Amino acid sequence: MSKNTLKITRPYLATLRVEYDDYFRLLYRAELLPRARLVDDHFMAKKIFRSSDRREAVRKIVQWFWKNFKGDIGPVHKVLIINDPYEEVHYGPGFSCADPLNKYLGPRALKRVIRESGGKVVRDEREGSVHHPPNSVRRVKRRRKYHRRIAHRISVSSTGAFYYRVTLIPQISNRGVIVQKRKIQNVRLKARNLEDAKAEISRRDLDSVDLMRASQKQRIED
Repeated sequence: MSKNTLKITRPYLATLRVEYDDYFRLLYRAELLPRARLVDDHFMAKKIFRSSDRREAVRKIVQWFWKNFKGDIGPVHKVLIINDPYEEVHYGPGFSCADPLNKYLGPRALKRVIRESGGKVVRDEREGSVHHPPNSVRRVKRRRKYHRRIAHRISVSSTGAFYYRVTLIPQISNRGVIVQKRKIQNVRLKARNLEDAKAEISRRDLDSVDLMRASQKQRIED
């Protein structure tokens, strides 16, 4: 297939709920909202964006929101809803509340995700702040992270992050009695695969940490 093949995109609808006073403040500055109409005591505005998937659409729409309104019509999490017309948002083992794919959900998508989670997530109704908005849903109980060992001292977490285990303090025994307990730490790596993880460990000289601790232990025992 040619590299010049057009990228297939699909439409996503962004809906803004704008308070009456905020709407007329925009008008005063000659700034217009797309397809705005009065509903009770507020205005509803809609705009269609085209993206390859919902995750990309959310990023694009949020960038558009901040570029055009800069928070002048309220916090983004209280103003913006992005539809999920292709039902891309589903609860599963790798579900992340902070993933852009799962943000700014409308009532129907929210209800579906909460039902699929079996009560593990609920609607996030925390206040948040302008630059740190809450997600659409939050976990009732923090998900327990686990690390799966894939090589010597290298593990990968449930979220796909790579870690290298180093010994900060070696364990020391004297005639079968532990006089110093071992202390270890999982150092997070930037790598996204095993080969890059090994290269990063060597580049950051992380393996020398364990060699240094081992030599310290040997000197103490000697």
